[in-house]
Amino acid sequence: MTGDAAARRARVEHGLTPVLRIANRPVERFTVADRMARYQVPGCSIAVVDDGEVSWAAGYGATADGGGPVHATTLFQAASMSKAVAAAGVLVLVEWGELDLDEPVNDRLRSWRLPDSPHTAEQPVTLRHLLSHTAGTTVPGFPGYAVGTTLPTVPEVLSGGGVANTSAVESFAPPGTRTQYSGGGTTIVQLLVTEVTGRAFPELMTELVLRPFGMVDSAYDQPLAADRRRRAATGHGASGRLAAGGHHVYPELQAAGLWTTAVDLARWLVGVQEILRGDRTGPISRATAHEMITPLGDGSFGLGPELGGEGELRRFGHSGGNEGFRSQMDALVERPVGGVVLTNADNGTTLCAEVRRAFAEEYGWGELDGPPIVLADVDPAVLASYAGTYVGPFGRPMKLRVEDGELFSPAPYGRRRMLPLGATTFLDEETGATLEVATDGGAVTRIAVLVDGAELMAFTPADG
Repeated sequence: MTGDAAARRARVEHGLTPVLRIANRPVERFTVADRMARYQVPGCSIAVVDDGEVSWAAGYGATADGGGPVHATTLFQAASMSKAVAAAGVLVLVEWGELDLDEPVNDRLRSWRLPDSPHTAEQPVTLRHLLSHTAGTTVPGFPGYAVGTTLPTVPEVLSGGGVANTSAVESFAPPGTRTQYSGGGTTIVQLLVTEVTGRAFPELMTELVLRPFGMVDSAYDQPLAADRRRRAATGHGASGRLAAGGHHVYPELQAAGLWTTAVDLARWLVGVQEILRGDRTGPISRATAHEMITPLGDGSFGLGPELGGEGELRRFGHSGGNEGFRSQMDALVERPVGGVVLTNADNGTTLCAEVRRAFAEEYGWGELDGPPIVLADVDPAVLASYAGTYVGPFGRPMKLRVEDGELFSPAPYGRRRMLPLGATTFLDEETGATLEVATDGGAVTRIAVLVDGAELMAFTPADG
C-alpha cells in the first residue's frame, strides 16, 4: 500500500458520520470500531477501488463473538448483491443467443410457469422485466432455511409448495408499469437459466462470471461447502446473538446465494468499470455492460444492478441483507472509484451506510444525501398514537415508543429515533429510510418503509 493509500484509508476509518444531517447541528465523526461497537456488529470487511484497481482492503473485528479475526478475504454472504453479480452471467447467455431479453419467459420455462393473470394478458413477463424489478411479480425477499433442514427445489420456492417457507410468486401489476423489488422474480430467472442451459446454476455462474472477473474465493454454494466454513463469518441477529447454525441457507441462489469476499466484489466492480470504459474484453461486451446500467422503470435499477447518482457521478452496485448479514457495494460509472463493505450482523445496515458516506467523501463520489434536514414539530398526542408493536414481512417485528417528545424504536444500544418531516412522515435516523404512517380514525393501519422513494416493506399493527 502506498503512503497516499494508507492516509486515505486512515481518513475513511476515522471519518464515519451519521446517515442523516440535521439542520443546525454539528457533524460528528466516528471510527469504524466506534460504530461497530454501537451497532453490535462483530465483524466487518472493506475493500476500496481507486484509480481503477483495488487500492486497499481490510478486516475489522471477529467472525463471531470470541471467534477469529475478520480479514479482507473472509467469506460473507453477499445476500442480494448476488443478483447484480449473476446478472452479468445471464447477459452472457443473452449475447450467446441462448436467452432473449424480450421473449416471454413462460415460453421457455418447463417445470414451473408464472401463473396466467389479467395483469399479463396483454404484456407477458420478460427477462428484461425480471432483471430490472419491473415485472410486477410478488415475493420481495427470502428468509432462508436453518442449516441442516430439508431445502425446497426452485419450482417449490416459486409455487410456494413443498417445504418452501414463502408464498407463491405471482403477478400483481402489468409488467413494465411499476418498479417493485422482487426476489421472487429473480428466482424465476434462476430457473430459466438452468432449464435453458441444462446446467447447474453454481457451475454456470463460476464459468460465466466468477472466474472471468477473478473472483477466486466466491461461489454460489448453498449450503456452504465444508472446506470453506472455517473461512466464513458467522451471522448475528439484531440482538447480537449468533444466527442458528451460524447462517441460513438459501436455495434462491441468484437472489441471495453467493458467498464472497470484499476483495472479490471489488474485483467485480473494477471489471465492470473496465468493460464500460472499453479497457477490457469480456465476459460481456461494452454495449451490454452499458445496457446493464441503463435505468429502467423508475430508474432505481438497470438489468441487475441498483443505480444512483447523476451525470459524472452515476453509480451502480447493490445492497444486501440475509439473515445475520448486511452489505453494500458501489462503483462510479465514469470515475474509476468504488467500495465494498460486508458485515456479519442484522444491525450492519447502518454501519454500511456510514462507511459508504466515508468512501464518498474521501474518493469524490458526490453527495449521497440531500441537504440538511429541517425537522417538523408534531403534536405529542399524534406521536403517542403511533406507539405500539407492528409486524412486517416474515413476522418481522417493529416496536415504536414515545418518550421525551421523541418517536423511536428501542435498540440494544439505545434509541433509534424516527425524525419527523411531518405529522405522518418520518426518517429513520440510522438508515435514512422513510416511514409513511397511514391512519384511520386516529388509529394506525399501516406503516410503509420506503428507500429512495420505492416501498421496501410495510408493517401493520400486531394486534390487528
